[in-house]
Amino acid sequence: MNTLSIYSHLPVIAQNILCSLKGWQLERQRYGGEYLNMFHSLVESDTWCKEKILAYKEEHIERLLTQAYRHCPYYKHRFDQEGLTPKDFTCLDDLQKFPVLTKEDIRQNWRGMISDKYSSKQLIPYHTSGSTGKALDFFWTRENLLFYWAVVWRGRHRFGINKGDLHLNFTGKLVVPITQRKPPFWRYNLPLRQYMLNMQHLTREKIAPIVKFINETGAIFFVGYPSIINSLALLIQESNMAIKSNPRFIFTSAEKVYNDQRKRIEAVFAGSKIIEHYGFSENAACASKCIKNHYHEDFELGHLELLSPQQTIDGDYSGRLLASSFHNDGFPFIRYEIGDTATFTSTPCTCGLQSQVIKEIEGRNEDYVVTPEGTKIMRFDYIFKDATSIRECQVVQREPNSIVLRIVRRNDYSEKAEKSLLQEIKEKISPTLQVSFEYVDTIPRTKAGKFKAVLSELK
Repeated sequence: MNTLSIYSHLPVIAQNILCSLKGWQLERQRYGGEYLNMFHSLVESDTWCKEKILAYKEEHIERLLTQAYRHCPYYKHRFDQEGLTPKDFTCLDDLQKFPVLTKEDIRQNWRGMISDKYSSKQLIPYHTSGSTGKALDFFWTRENLLFYWAVVWRGRHRFGINKGDLHLNFTGKLVVPITQRKPPFWRYNLPLRQYMLNMQHLTREKIAPIVKFINETGAIFFVGYPSIINSLALLIQESNMAIKSNPRFIFTSAEKVYNDQRKRIEAVFAGSKIIEHYGFSENAACASKCIKNHYHEDFELGHLELLSPQQTIDGDYSGRLLASSFHNDGFPFIRYEIGDTATFTSTPCTCGLQSQVIKEIEGRNEDYVVTPEGTKIMRFDYIFKDATSIRECQVVQREPNSIVLRIVRRNDYSEKAEKSLLQEIKEKISPTLQVSFEYVDTIPRTKAGKFKAVLSELK
């Protein structure tokens, strides 16, 4: 019996205790040590002028290049190949001389990206498949993790939201077992002051107790994937139910909020305002919304730039996003190609912040799968996190109640990996969803050249 099976058989009170124990661990990781000093310094740097921001960036990029060249074998070899040293950087524009780092570069060279200044005990390993089913290994330092969360809460602080405010977290993690048929369909994390509700329980049969819970809880804000919150809003509309206790704000991340989602969510949760945050698991850089609803680069965490920017008809510039991290000496990212595109504008924001204004960030627009239970699932990255033998995977739904996993295999792929995926889907997505496999050499891209992790061919 695995850990998830043991957890699913425990009483609700025991599951709440385990969620809170995990919360204590996250509390220490994210908010210990120098967190408060970092947070207060970030509130102060929110008022900096453009000249001070530029000086900060140039100082930190020079330091980043020097540390990576001296202590990371991959960067030493790569820079030498290009005939470059950190001394070739004298101003911000010089960063363009240095090579772009791709996800495949990381997969093939991640050991050489680890700084020799750190032991394995000093680093926090992270393993993700992202939205593509491609495994990616990297590391955080403890400072990097603290600084990232200080940036996140600085962004929320702009709207009067503070750490410790009661909130509801919408997640894909299986905090409530998929087999549970009666409420409560939520669990409580005491240290982080959050209730958690996972996407697998957003069905018509369960929506009434969930709405009742939201109305009685009085959460100050929501946080989570917009696709999950949109599914909740759609179910509430279809059931002709009403939310009487609306959160002040709905903070979203990891996915773009599309106009139809925004209209629906803000109609169902009347008076609530959606605030988007742009970040990614590598914690190399991020961007947060201001009170005027514009993205601003969180320049203190890392530098964002555009690869081969093209001018738009409005005079702005669009291109693929690159990130260079300032607070991860253990596993530095330099000109890392994230996989998203963005539009930068030079038009000042009326909110008063002087950091780079990002007019638009285009994430990945995915379809969704409908399970036999009626749940709409857009994100499958949870089932691929340990699937290192898969180069790429696309989830395709051609018929109701079934899906096809279209897989590009690595050399070490085996029947064991297939069985593991089946078990993950049964435990975390749906126990009755039929799954078949299709092995291919490549997965087709869209006309725009984008990879779609989820593809629905249902009429």
